[in-house]
Amino acid sequence: MQLSTTTKYAIRILGMMAKNSADKFTAKQLSADLDIPYKYLTKIVTKLTKSDILSTTRGKYGGVYISKDIKDIKIIDIVIVFDDINDKRCVIADIKCDFEKKCIVHEKWEKPRCAIDNFFTKTTLLELIDDPKLIETDS
Repeated sequence: MQLSTTTKYAIRILGMMAKNSADKFTAKQLSADLDIPYKYLTKIVTKLTKSDILSTTRGKYGGVYISKDIKDIKIIDIVIVFDDINDKRCVIADIKCDFEKKCIVHEKWEKPRCAIDNFFTKTTLLELIDDPKLIETDS
């Protein structure tokens, strides 16, 4: 699976927000801090909001914030908003590589591909940012 630029940006956006999960962010602030074009960022935020990963509030003190506990957001939850996880593109050519139409690295690539899929399905946003201070919030 190859992640799109949009998905990579979404993970960066959520990573930054997760590190400061008590804060609300403006799209302009996120765009500037992460060096993501403003219009592109707003489209990403809109999709993440429609997927119930982010929420927004309007007004003077409004902004964008993560709507779920970050320990409950898996990386795959972010990926599926933007990318087709069933599209198994070949790692050496821009074709679908499957059991009927195998490339020369297909058999050797299967094990690492499964490991990557496993990483996405088991890793949470909390684990991704790996901030020990966030783990202490259970008290």
